[in-house]
Amino acid sequence: MVTINESYPNIGYVLNRLADIADTKSMAVNGTSRFRKEEDFASRKSLDPALIDKSIRHLFYEPIAKVVTKSFAHFFSGSISLGLSNYKEIMKRVPMEGVAQDKVVYMLNKHLVVETLASIICEVGTTQMQTRNVPDFYCARNPVKTVIEFYNNDHTLPEHDLKRYFKDTDRTVRKWCSGEELPNIGNLALLGQWASLSHPAASNNDMETLFLARFIDSFHRKTNFEFVDRLNDAVVWRLVHNGPPQLDFGKIFYEFYSNEISSANLRSLSAEGNELHQLLKRSIIKPHGSFTEYSTRLAALTDSIEEHDLSTELRYHEEWLQGRILILSGRIDAALEQYAKAVESSLYKSGSNIRELFKEALAVAAIQHKPHKPTMKKIKSRAIEFYPRIIAPQLQGVPVTITEEDINTWREWFAFRFPQCGWFEEGRETLMAHLQDIGWAELSNKGVPH
Repeated sequence: MVTINESYPNIGYVLNRLADIADTKSMAVNGTSRFRKEEDFASRKSLDPALIDKSIRHLFYEPIAKVVTKSFAHFFSGSISLGLSNYKEIMKRVPMEGVAQDKVVYMLNKHLVVETLASIICEVGTTQMQTRNVPDFYCARNPVKTVIEFYNNDHTLPEHDLKRYFKDTDRTVRKWCSGEELPNIGNLALLGQWASLSHPAASNNDMETLFLARFIDSFHRKTNFEFVDRLNDAVVWRLVHNGPPQLDFGKIFYEFYSNEISSANLRSLSAEGNELHQLLKRSIIKPHGSFTEYSTRLAALTDSIEEHDLSTELRYHEEWLQGRILILSGRIDAALEQYAKAVESSLYKSGSNIRELFKEALAVAAIQHKPHKPTMKKIKSRAIEFYPRIIAPQLQGVPVTITEEDINTWREWFAFRFPQCGWFEEGRETLMAHLQDIGWAELSNKGVPH
């Protein structure tokens, strides 16, 4: 299956894939530049609502408003926003560590894209039909092919025949009619003019129909037609019950996660990881020679993760423990780089592990001689969205900034939560000298147990 999501995609990635389906990315601009490259998606590294709204406007509202109508662009963009909200709520509540990527992709497509798309189809379709039904072409395997046939049959004059109307692009039109290719979003304006020949007053409805049919068709193609029946069933359910189902996405995904974990042979891997995690606790005394021993055990755990084919799902945990080893052994700069990698790998996973990872990453970033504010800003932004309790209320303002109060808060947290008793002997001298330089050495003897 060609996926439109990855196992734990960031929001920018999801927006990118949805824009690919809609073909709106080809028309999107960001200021004076095209809005096409991955790095253009400011929201992909942040959950700042303002950045996400800006991306949705560039990627969906503005392009759709050019080829359909502003009202439909507003409606469609709002539906995308609602779908993302559901997605974020799932990621906040449901840990998905250790689940095969393709299975999570399937669940995301099934319960997020399909449900959102079914609601759009019902809203548009029932508005267009006096009978409050949904046109059959929205539920076809190839909606664009079917809707073109519908309009072609509706035109009575020979000169209105699609192939005559587009006589200069006969080969392309034949591919549209056969379902071999989809028209790009730029062609929808011309198709809309053709579709409205018999009923000019319905031109706006025709453009909505063509855009929505193309979006559905594109989604089916990118998911190898796996969700055609599921989408139709979701539409029928809404028609029968006069509204969308009240789905508890958190419960659905939690049950899915639990079943996957219980059915997989992960007990030995889990025990191995948990034991190493306990040994590397911040406040646990590290025996003589333990730095080499624990480093060797982490390398063995990494090999075990690869053997279970879970590198993508558990990379963050491996990188987190490596960061813990580095900071406790006094390699402060290298530790920050490792924590930053772990945070990137943990995107949109959830649970107490990620909350603790965020705390440690902020603290390690703060104790640098010159704290790296861009790194702290990214982590703080995610924490405000997913774990706001770890950020002091007075520091939760948007847009996110890093102040001296932020830095001092997390330096103090480091001094308390990384006490001297938990340092490797290889790192004692370096860590103490560093904390003395930044003025927080005294508190490191008063650390609170983990």
